[in-house]
Amino acid sequence: MKRILALAALLLSVSSVSFAEDEYNCFGIIAGKNVTKDGYVILAHNEDDGGDLMVNFYAGDKYLWQEIPGLEAADAFLNRHGVAIVSDSCPSREDAGELTDGGIFYNLRVQVAERARTAREAVHIIGELVEKYGYKGSGRTYLVADSEEGWAVSVVMGKHWVAQRVPDDKVFLIPNYYVIDKVDLADSENFAGCADLVEYAITRGWYNPAKDGEFSFRKAYAKPSTRKGARNCVRHKVAIDFVCGGYASENPDDHPFAVKPAKKLSAQDMMELLSKHIDAKLSPGSICCPTTVVSNVLQLRGNMPKEIGCVMWTALSHPCIEAYIPWYLGLRKAPRGWGRFTSAEDAMAAHLSDFKDIRRNYPNGNWWKYADRWENAKDNLSEVEKSRQRLIRPFQKLMFKEQKAFERNMLRKYCDGVLVNNPDALADDILKHLENCYKQYDLID
Repeated sequence: MKRILALAALLLSVSSVSFAEDEYNCFGIIAGKNVTKDGYVILAHNEDDGGDLMVNFYAGDKYLWQEIPGLEAADAFLNRHGVAIVSDSCPSREDAGELTDGGIFYNLRVQVAERARTAREAVHIIGELVEKYGYKGSGRTYLVADSEEGWAVSVVMGKHWVAQRVPDDKVFLIPNYYVIDKVDLADSENFAGCADLVEYAITRGWYNPAKDGEFSFRKAYAKPSTRKGARNCVRHKVAIDFVCGGYASENPDDHPFAVKPAKKLSAQDMMELLSKHIDAKLSPGSICCPTTVVSNVLQLRGNMPKEIGCVMWTALSHPCIEAYIPWYLGLRKAPRGWGRFTSAEDAMAAHLSDFKDIRRNYPNGNWWKYADRWENAKDNLSEVEKSRQRLIRPFQKLMFKEQKAFERNMLRKYCDGVLVNNPDALADDILKHLENCYKQYDLID
């Protein structure tokens, strides 16, 4: 109770801005490989958006793609090299960013999904595209990861950007504001960015070396009301408290780029954090919030073939009342009912044009069951969540138990050569496993 009261006080004291200032509530996590139980990087993310939305899945030779039609900043990709990308809106103070040929937005993540062989290469692809075309949104932080490295890449309207590597022994947590603080572009192992990052901030009056001391990217470039916005600060604090097992500072300027966790973290820990509410009423500081559309926890394990070792665990709609189901990278097509089109190419061509009246036009999508469950639950969430969690907790344990058995079987076939020369057989086995997981989940409803 004391903790809830303290958080409530923080909501009132940190900022007087409206909660609508931040617009939505995306939240991202990257855990370095040395602090996960798997021994490899884990990327986790809640996607939050408003409007009449639909979630689709496509799988093929290029990537596993989780699509939300009509949105330029919402899709998650896990490509064939085991590189994952998601993002969080981070409004900047830029109002005069330079754009070439209209700038770049949605195609930025698509280019990463199609070209990046490592997370580090993804960083340079983003930087290259931002400097060439200019980013046309206010600001955003892309989270990119492979089995060995995780990076935060913060872009600003126009041609300015910076990236920082998540230390192997720490956890990076981000709400909807820039988290990158001190920057050392001479340290190319851990940083990257545009050459004039500091000089441009000086010319715009956002940074005064004599007055401000050492340069801070987040202080210089973030929209001030967003950086001090209560909803962001509380979510960040709640997450740090969870990961570190203690109480973080109430001052957002004290929140570090990444923190050392109190214990090694598992995919299940990430799921628990992404499902977190401040209270049963979904306070504005909740991580799982009214606008959550989909939640992902990506295991990016490098000790087995990527088709088996890279898994996108997905909870559709709200993770507080839904279980996470494993989508393996080796999948070559989504089960029936998960995509509007039969091919990713057709879906990509229609992504930004075919999204109006989406439920009326695509009424048979599997997504609507999850959307409807939330609509029926949100007015009585406390009781519904308790009831759902009694079902979900044992089911989630079963999913992880079955994961071990399934992967042992797949690895045995792989080592025996059954799957090495027949990737279609692997894809078929993964498809059957995924379909079985959803069948089992349907039985608990």
